[in-house]
Amino acid sequence: MMNLHLCLGSSLSLLLYTTTTTASAQQQNDHSYDYNSFNQRTYGLDISFPITTPHVSSNYDYLPHNNPQYSSPSHPNYVAVPQEFKHMALQRLGDRQYFYDHFMEGCRHHYAAHADYCDETEEERIDMNSRQPPSMMNYTELGFAKVTAPKKVFAALQKFWEENSGSGNEHAEDWDEGNTYTNHWDSPTFMLDVADEKFRGGGKNMEKLIWDGAKSTLEKWTKETLQPCSLYGIRKYGEGAVLAPHVDRLPLVTSAIINVAQDVDEPWVSVC
Repeated sequence: MMNLHLCLGSSLSLLLYTTTTTASAQQQNDHSYDYNSFNQRTYGLDISFPITTPHVSSNYDYLPHNNPQYSSPSHPNYVAVPQEFKHMALQRLGDRQYFYDHFMEGCRHHYAAHADYCDETEEERIDMNSRQPPSMMNYTELGFAKVTAPKKVFAALQKFWEENSGSGNEHAEDWDEGNTYTNHWDSPTFMLDVADEKFRGGGKNMEKLIWDGAKSTLEKWTKETLQPCSLYGIRKYGEGAVLAPHVDRLPLVTSAIINVAQDVDEPWVSVC
């Protein structure tokens, strides 16, 4: 996948971030789904992976108080919602806490001498997820969009990938000790630098082609003048890879991911 970020092109003192909000039906334990402003069904926060708290929801849909049949206080088998679940979203995905605990134990084991760094990174990630979005303003209504990449950009990236991947050019990324943004201890990530001139088609011209194509697309979407900030190149994720939900640091305002190539057994999804 190709990762790139853009910043505002003017000298504004306030940099804005594309975020979105959802209704909070689930947090009232009314057995219904949340819906965003496009009337699309959502699960809510902290369901599949921690986003704003150190734990995922344990308010499982099979618990007695979540049985719609007994939701009325007048029902003879009525089960009141326990205090611990009153403001917790409904968990329909099973025991995701076990998955997260295994994720964190993997980091602590890998960085045994500095296992506490894993917890510090997680605290910072979760704090940023909670603190940063409320301090921003929205550029778009939904906060994300899935579009077709510019043909010229996509063709160039595919050619670059086909000519340079799988030949020892990809290098395993080095992550800071205790970094929990990916589970690189279980599933290493690999990077192919499009700006590296030693690769066929790589270099400044390739970089400019990508920037120009992405810039025009994102400016049309955000209705703002933007300037490039960072371009990571093509990152390869392997089977079982996890990319933890996170927000970008300022001055990054908007970003794009281009799915250059994939070899999967089933369609992949992005969940929060």
